[in-house]
Amino acid sequence: MRQSEWTETHGLDGWVFRPAIRPPGVLVGFSGSGLAPPGAASPSEVLARRFAAALEAESLAIVRATQVHGKTAAVVREAPPDGRTRDAGECDVLATALTGVALVVQSADCVPILLRTGGSVAAAHAGWRGSAVEAARAAVGALEELGARADEVEVWIGPSIGVCCYEVGDDVAARFDGEFLRRGRRGRVHLNLAAVNRAQLEAAGVPPESISVHPACTSCGGERFASYRRDGAGAGRMIALIARVGDRQSGNGKRETGNGKRMKESGNRN
Repeated sequence: MRQSEWTETHGLDGWVFRPAIRPPGVLVGFSGSGLAPPGAASPSEVLARRFAAALEAESLAIVRATQVHGKTAAVVREAPPDGRTRDAGECDVLATALTGVALVVQSADCVPILLRTGGSVAAAHAGWRGSAVEAARAAVGALEELGARADEVEVWIGPSIGVCCYEVGDDVAARFDGEFLRRGRRGRVHLNLAAVNRAQLEAAGVPPESISVHPACTSCGGERFASYRRDGAGAGRMIALIARVGDRQSGNGKRETGNGKRMKESGNRN
């Protein structure tokens, strides 16, 4: 496992979590917890546009998903107008080879996954249901549909609920191999969702050294993270965003500003 560093900064638009080493020509980031105004027709659209502004990419076209906890993939072949957002419909995986189009998924404990190759990008959302049906592998497959090779894919797994906090029932535990399960202090089974998705990506052909996992747990990591398990129906949502852009927009080599610090990913699979 690569001991990649992550940066976190806090500004007027909230928290931003990004890999410290960013690939040229790709904008990649994960937001902190956010809430849309009451009555918003699409909270995810509001939060995605807010996050794009935080990344200094207000004019990006954005494609989002109506997430249904599955593995259906939508390949985006037509760009929305600049500054506009389009719903790709019911799916949990998005992929595109277009430049200037951001793909976004939202999460609040589920695993957000961003992927890129030299000519395409993808985003995936994987809760336990999506993980059970291998949404991460579907994301690699969507990139392969666009001409990518799995061994050339680079992946960032954003903040999600950790094995420390994710208690599951026996029916859920039965869907996963024992290496991803452990007993907690109360005797309940805990599931390591991030490790499940890392393993699926590796099985799909992504090199282990090309996968970076953010070390935080959204449930016990503090209010900067959105957690449905912790906060219930009032939980905020986090946005994961990736786009093919120019080198300047990607922020490659850009020095972080604001209240920034670096974090190393954990070396633990379970």
